[in-house]
Amino acid sequence: MQLFDMTSLNTAFQKVKKNHGGPGVDRVTIEQFEENLPRNLATLHTELLDRSYLPLPLLKILVAKKNGEPRGLSIPTVRDRIAQTAVLLCIGPTLEKEFEECSFGYRKGRSVRQAVFKVREYFMKGYCWVVDADIDAFFDNVDHSLLLKKFAKVGQDQRLHELIALWTAAEIWDGEKISVLKKGLPQGSAISPVLANLFLDELDEEMLKNGYKYVRYADDYVILCVEGDAL
Repeated sequence: MQLFDMTSLNTAFQKVKKNHGGPGVDRVTIEQFEENLPRNLATLHTELLDRSYLPLPLLKILVAKKNGEPRGLSIPTVRDRIAQTAVLLCIGPTLEKEFEECSFGYRKGRSVRQAVFKVREYFMKGYCWVVDADIDAFFDNVDHSLLLKKFAKVGQDQRLHELIALWTAAEIWDGEKISVLKKGLPQGSAISPVLANLFLDELDEEMLKNGYKYVRYADDYVILCVEGDAL
């Protein structure tokens, strides 16, 4: 399957459809996009191949977290979600090979439950002291230049590099003005989770290299110790 052939774009559309997301700034729903699916995918196919493709601004919305605090989501248009998903289907297997066993978030076949059972496994072996941490505002502060350097080491295709750069330095419409994302990963974009894991893979490697019993799910992680361990 070629990256931007009609088969891969149609597969990407079916995955976007299955996720039941809402419309972006163009207000085009999944159902409306599907009404002219062959033509819409053909247009996207042409733009991606001739490099005329440019993503539309992300639509910023606020949703309540479990603690009641607002969390900002930046929603791409259906068209852009299809393009991102097509790239994700291409690069996902390559990036997956780079990731460590201690990482459980945003990975096919892995879950919060598995992360919990891994922590329990360490606990049953006597690692009953726990450092519980998260990376404060991680998604808002990812350095784009560092991320692109990390991606260049595993993704050699220049076109993919160009697209990742476009999607990370995204324009965002909040209902009043457009701003450009100078740092961070837009939460709501299909490509962001795998890029987050890529960015944090170096942390995973360092933790494991130093022998820590370490489990990470997205930007939350725990280090398990026995009494007397030095961190």
